[in-house]
Amino acid sequence: ERRVSMLCVRAAGDLETARHSILTRLPRHQVRSMKEFLTLMSSSNLPELKPFTRSMIGLGLLISFLVIFLTMYTIVIERRREIGILKALGASRREIVSLLIKESLVLAVMGIALGLALTFGTQSALRVLRPSLTVLITLSWIFRAVALAFFGVLLGMVYPAMRAAQADPVRALAYE
Repeated sequence: ERRVSMLCVRAAGDLETARHSILTRLPRHQVRSMKEFLTLMSSSNLPELKPFTRSMIGLGLLISFLVIFLTMYTIVIERRREIGILKALGASRREIVSLLIKESLVLAVMGIALGLALTFGTQSALRVLRPSLTVLITLSWIFRAVALAFFGVLLGMVYPAMRAAQADPVRALAYE
C-alpha cells in the first residue's frame, strides 16, 4: 500500500531553496511546487476522465447528427415543390444532391463559427470569473471539432438529399 502525504511549506523567498531543504530531510519523497502540482491536474494526466470525455463527444456527435438529419429532412419535405420544379426543368439527381449538400455545408460553417465564438467567449469569461481554472483549447482540438462537425453534417444530409433527388417531378409539383 502506497501512502500519499502532503506537506505544505510557505517559502518567504526562494522556493527552490525551501524545496531543496525538504528534499534533504525527506529524500524518498517527491517535492513539487504548487505550480507543478496544478499542472498534473489536467485531462491528459487523469486517465479516468478520458472515457467520460470520449462518451460525451460521442453523445454530442449523435445528437448533432440527429438534429441535422431531422432539420435537413424537414427542409427537403418543405421544398418538395421547388425540387420538383428543378427536376421538371431538367436538373439531374447529382445537381439536386450537390445543391442540398452545399446548403448544409454553409449552415455547418455558420454553426461552427458560432460554436467556436461561444467556446472562446466562455473561455475568456471563465478566465475572468475563475482565474485559477485553466481551460486549454489547442489547435488540434479545434481541427478535430471542425472535422467531426463536417462529418456529422455530411452523414446527416446524405439520406435526405438522396431522397430528394429520387423524387418524382409530377408528384413533387402536385405536393401542397
